[in-house]
Amino acid sequence: MSIEKIVDKILSEANEEAAEVLDKAKDEKANKLKEAKIKAEELIENAKVKGQEDSELLVSRRISVAELEVRKMKLQTKQQLILKCFDLALEKLANLKEEDYIELMVDAISQTGVSEGELILNKRDRDKVGEKIIERLDGKLTLSKENIDAKGGFVLRQGSVEINSTLERMVDSIKEEVTPKVVETLF
Repeated sequence: MSIEKIVDKILSEANEEAAEVLDKAKDEKANKLKEAKIKAEELIENAKVKGQEDSELLVSRRISVAELEVRKMKLQTKQQLILKCFDLALEKLANLKEEDYIELMVDAISQTGVSEGELILNKRDRDKVGEKIIERLDGKLTLSKENIDAKGGFVLRQGSVEINSTLERMVDSIKEEVTPKVVETLF
């Protein structure tokens, strides 16, 4: 199962959540604008003594500030949703069915071109699928007794050279490429 397919699946699941979050942001915007309008009306009444021109200027500023605040909230919400999509992708990858996970790891290791050295996994993967991955590779890789601090994936060590292919690194490596698609899908 490719990372792109997993990301696509996650994106479709995130669409519903995105719609809910955007609806909430719209409600918050309406409330902020309503509050700003109420405040503006009070300012107009108080400012009549000083003159109509000053009151309109104050109203305009209050509304602009409220609209800016709403835009900032929407942007922050969108950024949080995008990050959540990538976090969900990472979780989905880490929790793939055992056979799919082994296949993903074997493919990723094969793509490195490294056929000998030391394979370092997190403790869970080492205990659960480490030997199965080694068996499928038919190379001179050995399973390290060391653990990596990652949700999944691996580090290949060949002498003093290490190749970091943790799941976090894999997801990070496609973020820039996939983010526009995530944004398009969600918003």
